[in-house]
Amino acid sequence: MLIHLTLYRDGAERTLDLTLPPAAQAGLGLTDWNGASVSTALQVLQRTLDPQLGYALSCRRGLCKVCAMRIDGEVQTACTVPLHEGIRIAPAKPSLALLDTVVELSLVRSARITSTSSIPEHSPHDA
Repeated sequence: MLIHLTLYRDGAERTLDLTLPPAAQAGLGLTDWNGASVSTALQVLQRTLDPQLGYALSCRRGLCKVCAMRIDGEVQTACTVPLHEGIRIAPAKPSLALLDTVVELSLVRSARITSTSSIPEHSPHDA
């Protein structure tokens, strides 16, 4: 299964076209990738291709929104979105990217707690 993955490392954007290993070889008890989540694919990529791959995951049910990223152009939770051939994965908000697909969450949490209508356009890391 082909995945188009946009990462942010060392302040630079990189887009990679990656192919997941056969599902049966991933050690997850799967026979194919259909129905597996984006977060499952990121875990497999971290284990098999890049041990430093950064992604966030917590509840695995879409409740905490920690794993939110831009999937096929729409911000969604990676733990609830099923994979498909040619899926496009990127950080939810590139200006808040810390590492790979991980974004600065304190601004998101702060916005949620204070019930502001939007997240600031720039992170404290933007100069």
